[in-house]
Formats: sequence, C-alpha cells, structure tokens
Amino acid sequence: MPRTLAPRLLALLLGVAISLPAHPVRAAVWSTWIKMVTTNDMIALRDTVWLATGEAGILRYLRTEDRFESVTREPGGLASNNVTAMVFDRSGRLWAGTAGRGVSRLSATGAGWDLVNAFDGLPSDSVTVLRAAGDTVWIGTTRGIALWNGHQIAGSVPDIGTASPFTSNVVTGIVVRGDTLFVATLDGLWQARLTQNLAAWSRADSGIAVRAIDGLISDGDWLFAISGGVIYEWNKDNGVWGALTSTDVSGHMDKLRDDFGTLLAVSPWGLFRWDGAQWNVVANARGSGSGASTSEFGADPTGKIFNTHAQVLLEQAGDAWISHTPPGPVNNDVQNVLHDGARLWAATFNGGVSRFDGTTWRNFPSGCCGLGQDTSFVNPAYAFTLQQDDSGYVWTSAWSTAIERVDASTNPMHVVHAFVVPGDGNSHSWGWSSAVDSWGDVYIGGDTPSRGTLEPMGIDVYDKHANRVVNWTARTTGMAGNQVRAIAVDRSRVLWAGFAGAGVSWALLDSTDSDHSVAGNDHLKLPTFHAVSSLASSDIFGVVAHGDSIWVLTTTDLKRLRSTTRFVSSSYEIPAGPAPRGAVHPLAVAPDGTVWVGSVDGVRRYMPGGGSEDYRTDNSPLADNEVRSVYVEKATGAVWIATAAGVNRFDPFFTAAVSPTITSLSLKLYPNPASLNAMGLELHLDASTPGLVGTAIALAGDVIDLSGRSVSRFAGIASGGVVWNGRDSNGTLVRPGVYFVHARGGGREAVVRVVVLR
Repeated sequence: MPRTLAPRLLALLLGVAISLPAHPVRAAVWSTWIKMVTTNDMIALRDTVWLATGEAGILRYLRTEDRFESVTREPGGLASNNVTAMVFDRSGRLWAGTAGRGVSRLSATGAGWDLVNAFDGLPSDSVTVLRAAGDTVWIGTTRGIALWNGHQIAGSVPDIGTASPFTSNVVTGIVVRGDTLFVATLDGLWQARLTQNLAAWSRADSGIAVRAIDGLISDGDWLFAISGGVIYEWNKDNGVWGALTSTDVSGHMDKLRDDFGTLLAVSPWGLFRWDGAQWNVVANARGSGSGASTSEFGADPTGKIFNTHAQVLLEQAGDAWISHTPPGPVNNDVQNVLHDGARLWAATFNGGVSRFDGTTWRNFPSGCCGLGQDTSFVNPAYAFTLQQDDSGYVWTSAWSTAIERVDASTNPMHVVHAFVVPGDGNSHSWGWSSAVDSWGDVYIGGDTPSRGTLEPMGIDVYDKHANRVVNWTARTTGMAGNQVRAIAVDRSRVLWAGFAGAGVSWALLDSTDSDHSVAGNDHLKLPTFHAVSSLASSDIFGVVAHGDSIWVLTTTDLKRLRSTTRFVSSSYEIPAGPAPRGAVHPLAVAPDGTVWVGSVDGVRRYMPGGGSEDYRTDNSPLADNEVRSVYVEKATGAVWIATAAGVNRFDPFFTAAVSPTITSLSLKLYPNPASLNAMGLELHLDASTPGLVGTAIALAGDVIDLSGRSVSRFAGIASGGVVWNGRDSNGTLVRPGVYFVHARGGGREAVVRVVVLR
C-alpha cells in the first residue's frame, strides 16, 4: 500500500466507517464442459455423491435434485482437472489430491479453495492416497507420505535429508488401525507405531506373493490388501497375510475400497461386498470391465452402493440399478464449435456430434444412426464442418460418410442427407471449412485424410435446397489449391479462400468474366480466382471477413487485408502456431471487432482499440492449451472455445451483480497473536455485517506492514476464510511484528491488527 494512503488507514483504525461507491463490476465469466471418462475416487454421502475424475475435475451429483455440478480447474480454485483422490476431514473440508498439483482444500462453507503442495512440505505434488483420521489427514504421494495435523504439514516420511524407510516411495494405500499406521507401496507394505512418532518402520507384507501393493482397506477390524489381482486378509495374531481362495474372488481383482464400514472389491466381471465372513456378489452390479481406471465404486452411510461405468453413475436400487449421466459433450477431443443462436454444436475428432441447449447435452455418438433415418445423422464420425446457413439450418460433414443439413427447430430434429458417400469413400465428404453467401448458398472447402496421396475436393457449392450444384477446383477456376482450410464471403460478394501451403485466393461471385454458368444460378458461374501475391506460399488456417477487413491467420502471424485493395495493411504476432491436426476454425471476429485466435498455447484476444490478452491453462479455466476452434455469439460477444480436452464458454462482457450494501463492517482475526513457523501460519478473518440477512459478503483486501506496504492480497474470501499464510507476494516468510489486515466488502472497509510471533 502506498504511504499516501496512511491517513485513510488511520481513519479506519480509529473506527471511522468509509463508504465505497456502489457500481457494477465488469467481470469475465468462464464455463467449462468436460466429459467424465476416468474415475479415480468416489465419496457417496446421504445427499451427494462426489466423483474425482481424471480429466473433468470433480463432479458432484445432488441426489435429491437428480443433477450434476462440476468443479474444474481455475486459478485460485481447484488446482487440476486430474483429481486422483478425495477425503473429507473432521471439520467437513473436502480434500482433493491431484496428479502433479498437490492438494486442493475446499472450505467447510464452500466459499473457496486453498492449496497444499511441496512448498508446504509435501514430499511430492503427485498425490495418490488421502486418508482422514480424527483431526489429521494422511497424504500419500509418489515420493512418500505426509501428515497434516489440522493446521499444517507436521512431517513427512521420508523427511527432507533423511533416508527413506521404504524401498519404494510410491504410496498406494494408507490405513490407521489402532496405534499402527500401515503404508502400502509399489514395493511392499510397511508399519510403524503412532505413539512412537513413526520412529521405527518394519515390513508388514509376509505372505503376499507380489510386493507391488495396489490397495489397502479396513473397517477398523478387518484389514485387506490387493496385489497381483489377489485379495489378501491380514491375520492380526501372527502378522501374516493369507490369500483368499473363495470361488467368488479367486479370479483377478482390480480394486478395493472402504466407506463408512462397508468393504467392497471389484473385478472385471462384478462387484463384491464383505459381510464379515465372506465376499458376496452384489446383484447385477457392473464390474471394472476392460480396465479399473474407467470404473469406481463406493457405499454411502446407509450401505447403498454407487458405481461408475462407461461414463455413467449407477445407483443401487435393490437388485436393479438407476443410471445418471453426467453432462458434457460426447467426447473431449473437440474439433469445432458453432452457436446457432439457441444451441451449441460441438464436433469431435471421432466421437460424434453434440448439441447443448444451455441445460442439457444431446449426444450423437459415432456409429449411432443410419442412412434410413431423417431424424439423425448417417454416422457423425469425423464431423469437422459446422456451418449455419441463412435459414438457420446447421451443416455438418462426416468424412467418408455424408454432408448433412440439420433443422433443430423440430422435435425430433430433421436431417437432410445432402450428399451420401457411395461405396468405400469419396473426397466430396471431406469437408473442413465453410461459408454462406447472401443468396443462401453454402460453400464447403475440402481437406484430405492423406495429404500428397488423396486429392481434396476443392470447393463444393450447395444451394438453399441442399442440392450440390457445382464443384470448383484449382484446374477449373484458378484457385491456388484444392486443400481449402478457410472460406469467407465478404459484404461485396467476394469469396476468399485460404489454402494449405498456397496462400489466399479471391473471386467475385457474380462476376461476368466467365461464360460458364450453372442453370438457374447465374451467380454460380465458374469464377476466376486471383491470388493475394504477398501470401502466395503461406500456410493458411483461418479467413474471416468483417466490415472492410479480411483477417487471415497463418502458421506464424495474423494479417489484416483491406477488402478493396486486397493488400495486407497490418500484421500481428500470435501466441503460437495453430493446432497442426485439428485447427478447423481457429479464427473468429466479434461484432465489435474483437479478434480471437486459437493456438497450441491458448487463446489470444485482440482488442478493437489495440492491445491483447492471452488465456491459457495457467491463468484461466481453459480446458486445454490446444485450441482447435473459436466461435463468437453474435448477440452477446461471448466466445465458445473447442480444445483438445473439452469446451469452454467465455463471456468477457459479463456484468457482476452489485454487492449488497451494509451499514458497517467489523473484523476479527484468529489466531491473534499468530505463531509463525517454517510452514507459515493460517490466519482466519471473521466479519460481522449488521443489517445483512441471508447474504454472504465476499471480502477482499491487503495485509499491510507498519510502513504501509502491502505484503499480501486476498479476494473472494468469505467470513471465516483464510486470508494470509504468513508469506509475502514472493512467497517469502515475513518477519515477526505487527501487521494490519485491511478488508473491503458490502460497500464498507475496516482494518484489524494482528501480532505475528516467531
């Protein structure tokens, strides 16, 4: 904080309430949709089922409302979308371990997340196991275990600078049984006494044939391990494990888990429950199938079992199972997106096509349909092209299958199979780029599945009745090539085409310089294309017409041409090159002139008045840095982003609601004094807000030293949240002394003092 603000700080310390101006805050809003494919952990509660996924963050199924909510990675929130383990501690905080990003902790109020990682004392940021025991949380990683004592990491095994007692530090299971801590690893199972501060470790895997332990569970009495597909039972009298040879569990087993006293095991062909004497088959339950990583299971406090299988959550209902499908596109490998004014359309690489109405996803998977239907696609595999015509119909191409026109205003939707591939394949289905002109005709530019071997089709033109009326090629029109990566039609009826390795060509659609015409379509006379000489050998990935500008995206830069002169007027640096395989539509221009470019390193936004902003996975909730397509909603300016790992919507013009106004703001810090140790501290802020009922105030502010300098900042903190960890903005521990916490919320400000002790 600048020293010039010292009088303002003094006024706050004297108890003078300061009003802040009430005005809308401009804030960008992100939404993320990622399909759950793998499930790594599950917590089933009476009203909620939490799912830790390998790519979609955390899914939360609200049982009473029969709906899903998702929590995905974002700065200051969940650290990664690859969540490996979850646990609730005694205070009700959800812990989410991740692969490579440490542990994210959700506050008991759900107001925010904080992070525990190697900087705080974890042996590794790749978390494998979480186990809560009383006020403590045991954290298993790929480099050993750590203990959270309710306030901080109290120690780890192996500790820094000490030899490991384990022959493998990759932890696969943790069980606290009485005074004994059992730790399973990829090379054996180990035990130590808690009352002896884990001073002496010894092997505890006698009787287990394969020392690579895959899991460890207990209900407080029984103790089971799994290794090499075999379940072992612990004999507490002699400390030896015995392999179970029951008919039901004698085959290969994949996983074990314990929930609220229920012990479960899964194999490729079924699910089993321990009844205290034997493992019993759970009727009609799905097994792990071809791989345990795609399946997870668990029991709620009543013993009801939940199971994920084939991207669906299954709920036990007697001997039957109820299916709940999480929302998301048909596949996360998204190639193209289009918003038709009411719905989002998403085309994936080989998964099919999806349609999202703002609430529900309707998925059309590869191989789903057939030629005999007019209410669905023939087979929406490799459906790259997405184009809306002037009648509101949406066009798609499915390579080696069909070109189709969809009317989604009807229920069921109506599909016209404009072109169906005869026999084993045809280049006229290899649609990639597209555009529509003022007459309602649709232009589809062709690509190829084998460049240099199979020749692309050039440009096919379809009329408003979905008839293919003409094909333009380099030979017949003078286009620079037949691999057409981008097409645009400007307001002067000039068609611009961008080619792979051959630059940009343009042609006037209603030109009279040719005597070749298509019956009934005079504007479709075979045009003469002209090359833009300055782009002759450029590799083009995007062409968009906006006003009198033609925007062109190459592998190295973004160029702006004047439509009247056909000369490049300016060039702009891009964050990185377009996605080499899947950049179907990486360039879009918003109605206000904002230009969006997708690359292999995120999205860049070029402002109409100058300047740019980059959005990547490290500074935004972007699903993946490999961006294939961007599409701007004409009505709102919000942009849809297709990535290699899911879909995002970003609204840069969202106006946040005005914060509720309060009469006064009173603050209290705890602990105070606060003790600073090698890990820092955990300073909580309580806010009293008289006159405010039923609404929480989000607090933002600074931690200030005696010189008036801001050493740390916080935002979006609810009452009771952690505002400071004892470190400055560079991550360095501060010195002991007196500090002030200056907070703002509800139109008021307040300051409270804290004493930091060593």
